[in-house]
Amino acid sequence: MAKINVLVVPSDNIGGVGFYRSTQPHIQLQEQFPDDFEVTIDMQPNFRNLPWFDKFQIVHIHKALFQDMQGLYMFLDYAKQKGIKTIMDIDDYWDLGMHHPQAASQRQYKIDKIITDNLSKFDYVTTTTPLFAKKIAKYNKDVFVFPNAINPEDERFKIEKKPSKYLRVGLIMGSTHEYDVALLNNISSLPKDVLEKVQFVLCGFDLRGTIKTIDKSTGKVTQRPIQPKESVWYRYEKMVTDNYRIVDKDYKDFLELFLNNVQYPNVENEHYKRCWTKDINHYYSHYNEIDVLLAPIEENDFNYVKSPLKVAECAFSHTAIVASNFGPYTLDLTNARGFGGTWDLEANSLLVDETRNHKDWKKYVEILARNPEYVKQLQDNLYRDVHEKYDLRNVTKDRAEFYKKIVNG
Repeated sequence: MAKINVLVVPSDNIGGVGFYRSTQPHIQLQEQFPDDFEVTIDMQPNFRNLPWFDKFQIVHIHKALFQDMQGLYMFLDYAKQKGIKTIMDIDDYWDLGMHHPQAASQRQYKIDKIITDNLSKFDYVTTTTPLFAKKIAKYNKDVFVFPNAINPEDERFKIEKKPSKYLRVGLIMGSTHEYDVALLNNISSLPKDVLEKVQFVLCGFDLRGTIKTIDKSTGKVTQRPIQPKESVWYRYEKMVTDNYRIVDKDYKDFLELFLNNVQYPNVENEHYKRCWTKDINHYYSHYNEIDVLLAPIEENDFNYVKSPLKVAECAFSHTAIVASNFGPYTLDLTNARGFGGTWDLEANSLLVDETRNHKDWKKYVEILARNPEYVKQLQDNLYRDVHEKYDLRNVTKDRAEFYKKIVNG
């Protein structure tokens, strides 16, 4: 039987979205099933060169937002005539809500309307969770779930945690999570005897970016590099360190030098550690630095349908997770802490209800700091419960079956 030719069109080639949703799943598809699939990856195909697409049986496009949308629509009509199966992949909700930094520009250009219109134009839609699939089904009933996944044999996902005298409690996230981090409510303002056991680790620190300024008299818009203390990462750091109260003056002075990728000489003995941003090929090594991941998310429609990728990352890195009891974290996680302070030895996480944000994040850090055997339990149980579900090799088997079915009937 002839190979199925698949064209993959990522929305980026540097960030996590392109890696987890487009490139890596399809590289794995060709490597795992070399006799069945031939994969081509092209970020900018010419949609108006219609005959070029004749060699493909499947075209997989992430999000489907292009400057030449009319060219895309011409291609989609052509694909239907030619029997080329089209798949739109989407991993983030089209309504960014009130707090996302890109929300205003998204509303200005009506991106939400473009995305929902696109959903109905493709033959199939793939996404990350059944929660998101349910919302997508209002626009296209042929929606299928392929979770973000990890190949534990990939060298990029090999973890060797560094030994530490502390319980290392970490945050790993991007620059759009200010309202999520705020839920932690000065997480490091702990009793002195507990703080002595803990190191807080902020991963992904990044001072790149620009700020737009508008001349009020002329209306001219200019851009300038962002200053360190204008960065959201500076605000994250102040939240995590209780406004630097958990560090001494010398360390605070060093931190405020903002020396890219330079660590304080005695950082392993400090109660706070800043880890600078890493590219996608080294991003996962952040998990070498932490024993427990904090995953707070504000309760809104955008976060409700987010991918639970952090659950997979924690499972394969043997990292315990404390997460908001909401949306993606309700799919796989079970709360070890019960009513009256009981502890479930079979559970795989600690979950924080919205009404308990003001106290449970700190309470759970205190419990884990005082009971290190609980940390090991959560790490082991999480791996036990989800590693098969989020193993890229298993997800790829499902994807191969899906692709064969839609092409061959």
